[in-house]
Amino acid sequence: MKIIVLGSLGNINRYYLPRLIADGHDVTVITSSSDRIANIEALGAKSAVGSNRDVDFLTRAFTGNDVVYLMISGINPTSGIDMWQSAIELSENYKTAVQNSGVKNVVNLSSVGADNPNAGILYSYHFAEDALNSLEGVNVAHIRPVGFYSNLFADMQSLKTMQTLFSPVSANITHGWVSPIDIADVAYDLIDRTPAGKSAKFVVSDWATGNDWLKALAENGIEAKYQQIPDLALVENMIKLGFYEDTANRFAQMSRAGESPDEFYASLRATDYHLGKVKLVEFAKVFAVAYREERR
Repeated sequence: MKIIVLGSLGNINRYYLPRLIADGHDVTVITSSSDRIANIEALGAKSAVGSNRDVDFLTRAFTGNDVVYLMISGINPTSGIDMWQSAIELSENYKTAVQNSGVKNVVNLSSVGADNPNAGILYSYHFAEDALNSLEGVNVAHIRPVGFYSNLFADMQSLKTMQTLFSPVSANITHGWVSPIDIADVAYDLIDRTPAGKSAKFVVSDWATGNDWLKALAENGIEAKYQQIPDLALVENMIKLGFYEDTANRFAQMSRAGESPDEFYASLRATDYHLGKVKLVEFAKVFAVAYREERR
């Protein structure tokens, strides 16, 4: 098959791309930087340099491919960009490019919360789902991962300076966490054989509380305490970091939704979701290595 993917050689793509290439597929990787061409071609893939905001470029790139893998990408929240509006614009770009290129199979990286209006910033992923689902005669499979383990790296500085984890979510509430390795397994399967019609697959690597994370860190020699902070403090800090105010408020809304996990994960638990292999204790080892390297 001819396959084209957005996301360059990012955290998810780098795990499944070698498998697709080894299977003999003709793979093209879209990247925004020509600096990545050599690494892409070293894998045995082709490269297409351009912007996901350029509909004409996307249409040309998609044309002739059997499957396209999409994601809302290229948005730096600390640059003051309105993430909500950007999601709307990119979703329409993708819909138009898929429609005009004639691609019949789409795998779209979405998120838990895409079907929940109360999920704050995560609900912005519904724009892409809705836009792509409106395409007639196109098979669309959405991947809905839970919170990425990598988000926990945001705690690195406070751990090093104050030995404290700050979060607007209570330490005893269970949340889903996911590794890009497990998302890549699902992406590989869906790209290789995209289901007919419109579908969604949730992905979870592990279920854990804030207290579980503290324990995992302690087992790797990192002692810390957990401090819950009010939503207002979260919003103020995000705005100081350069977040657009509406975006910061929607992140706070996401945290409030997370305080009611039964409701937040209701649609996920009602499905046959993919439970991956990378558990919290394994990620804690990776985190500890990065922690010690940064302390040198």
